[in-house]
Amino acid sequence: MILVVANQKGGCGKTTTAVNLAGAFSHRGMDVLLVDSDPQGSAMKWRGLATDSFPVGVIALPMPILDQEIPKLAKKYDLVVVDTPPGMENITRSALVVADLAIIPLQPSPLDLWSGTDIVALVRRAQQINPRLVIRLLLNRKVQGTRLSRESEDALKEFPFPLFETSIHQRIALAEAVTAGRTILDFFPDGPSASEYRALVEEIIAVGMGEFS
Repeated sequence: MILVVANQKGGCGKTTTAVNLAGAFSHRGMDVLLVDSDPQGSAMKWRGLATDSFPVGVIALPMPILDQEIPKLAKKYDLVVVDTPPGMENITRSALVVADLAIIPLQPSPLDLWSGTDIVALVRRAQQINPRLVIRLLLNRKVQGTRLSRESEDALKEFPFPLFETSIHQRIALAEAVTAGRTILDFFPDGPSASEYRALVEEIIAVGMGEFS
């Protein structure tokens, strides 16, 4: 399976989502590769902070040749997770045209919701080439109990793609895990953020992708 985390807007938590999802699938017993296609190399830097073993392999491939390289890599792994860059449509599109599932993380803010139209258009174009591509929205960095979060959930229901039932809440442990060079399931396995990523993995599996059914 090839899973791509994508959004044309920066700062929505793509790398946090990609790394922690890769780690959560690895904890489920899968052989996972994380591809960092962002020229900023955030996932690679995260891996570089690890003082011991990291649960997934991480490689850098910040070029619009993902459609050629990822299918070859996917033959060697149960799952390939791709972290895409903001604003670089050619790289993101290259990943989407070979993906099984695209996850679009969005923060509960008007700016993020307005900018979501850009990634929707890009995904629609990718689906013309890759009609099997499944898309899901993820409400990320949610703040519990706020009116903005509730309104954002309602607004996301107007998008043309389904919204995961699981939301990822804003918690300091997620940032601390980065500085420790660990995924959230390794850093704080009994915490609420780890539970959310486990729940998100179960939702992804329930989407019915062939490799996980």
